Amino acid sequence: MPDFSTLVYAEPVITLAYVVLGLVGFGSTLVGAPLLAHLLPVSTVVPVLAVTDLIAALSNGWRLSEHVVRRELWRLVPPLFAGSTVGAWLLFTLPVQWLMPLLGGFVVLYALHGLRPKEAFHWSLPLSPRWAWCYGSVGGMFSALFGAGGWVYAIYLARRLDDVQQIRATQTAVLMFSSGVRVLLFLLAGRLLEPQLLWLVLSLLPAVALGLYIGHHVGLRLNRQRFLQVLHGVLLLTGSSLLLRSLF
Repeated sequence: MPDFSTLVYAEPVITLAYVVLGLVGFGSTLVGAPLLAHLLPVSTVVPVLAVTDLIAALSNGWRLSEHVVRRELWRLVPPLFAGSTVGAWLLFTLPVQWLMPLLGGFVVLYALHGLRPKEAFHWSLPLSPRWAWCYGSVGGMFSALFGAGGWVYAIYLARRLDDVQQIRATQTAVLMFSSGVRVLLFLLAGRLLEPQLLWLVLSLLPAVALGLYIGHHVGLRLNRQRFLQVLHGVLLLTGSSLLLRSLF
C-alpha cells in the first residue's frame, strides 16, 4: 500500500488532473505528471497515469457514447495505431528529452494563437477529413512518447465539429484507443506487473471519479466559445508543463 503522505499529496493532484480531462477530454497526464513527479519517480508516474487514463476514458466513453461522431472516430483510429507504433519505437531508441522542449514550445505557441480574440482567426474554416491521417498519426506518436497526444486530436476535432458535447465525446472515444495502446506498451515492458504500482492505481481511483464528475458537470455549462477558451487554456498549461519538465 502507498504511504499516507504520498496519498495526501497525490489524491488532490489526481482530482485536479481529471477535472481537466472531464472538462475538455484530455490533459490529465500533462497536468498530473509534472506535479506527481515532485514526489514519485517518473518511471512510476507515467504507467500509473496510463492506467487511470484508460479507466477514465472507458467510464466517460460509456456515459458520452451517444454523442460520439463515429465517422470522425474511425478516421482517426487507424492512423492513431500507426503513429503509436512509430512513437513506441522512438520511445525505446531515442532520448525523449530531446523532443519534449520542441513539443512543449509548439503547444504553447498554438495555445497563445488560439487565445487571441475571435476576429483574429483567419483559418477557422472546417478542416478537410483528409487531414485525419496527419493528426491521427502525430497524436498517436506523441501519445506513445509522452502520454500527450490528446491535444492533437482536440485540434482536429475542434475544426471538424461544432457541438461541444460531440467534441468531448469523440475526443474521449479516441483516448480510449490511445490509452489502451499505452497500457499495452507498459504491460509488455513489465512495468504494470509491480504490486506497489497497482496498489497506487487502486488508491487513486476515487480521486479519478471525483475529478471526472466535477469536470463533466462544469463542462455542461459551457458554450462553444467558452469551451474553446478553456481548451486553449489547457493547451497553454500542458505545453508549459512540458517545457518545465524538459528544463528540470
